[in-house]
Amino acid sequence: MAMAGKEGIQKEEIEKIIIEELPKLMADSPAFRHQLIGIMAETFVRKEELKQVLDAIHDLREDFNTRFEEHSRIQEEHSKRLEELSKRLEELSERQGTHTKTIEELMKRLDENEKRLESAIGGLGARGGIMSEESFRKGLKGILQGIGLSVERYIDYDQEGYVFGHPDQVELDVLIKNKSTLLVEIKSSISKEEVYTFQRKVEFYEKKQKVKEVKKGVISPSVDPRVKSVAERQGIEFYTSGYDVRI
Repeated sequence: MAMAGKEGIQKEEIEKIIIEELPKLMADSPAFRHQLIGIMAETFVRKEELKQVLDAIHDLREDFNTRFEEHSRIQEEHSKRLEELSKRLEELSERQGTHTKTIEELMKRLDENEKRLESAIGGLGARGGIMSEESFRKGLKGILQGIGLSVERYIDYDQEGYVFGHPDQVELDVLIKNKSTLLVEIKSSISKEEVYTFQRKVEFYEKKQKVKEVKKGVISPSVDPRVKSVAERQGIEFYTSGYDVRI
């Protein structure tokens, strides 16, 4: 413990001597002063050297900031170009989708028009005796089923002779979709008398099935304005093609 105290006193005395004597030695002895400055120069960085280091750091920071700003600008330009390109691709995709949809609709219309023409030709053929009325009816039923309509045949016997004036079998085509019903008469051509007969068939059906005001229509490619006016007065829709039928 004594030695530690002695060493502590000696250190303090040395520091005191240096503080008191060093300025005198530096003033009185130029050689000592130069030697001490040399030692300090080797140990500590000069002010000029420190300034050079700070200036170099400052230049590096400025260069880094400049490069970072340039990189950010280029990155932003690339992002804008990518965004514009993505938008253009999206627009092209939408246009392509629209064109595809338009082409599909046109093809569908062409297909329907072709089948309408076939139906009209079939009606002419049935009237001219080239094809049977039953063949024409089957063709139209195929079209009706193709557009999502269920086609059923209603058959019953009219004992009272209400429809034809004498007892006979009554037949009707019944179209059904989503629980909606449409009674139809399918013929290659139809007269005013046949329109009235169809109306009596509908009334017979309503009485037998105990329903009121069912929907009714005639499907025929041959449209006589006089016959059509009779049908409209009876509340009967007139369709020139199976594709026109709506329930």
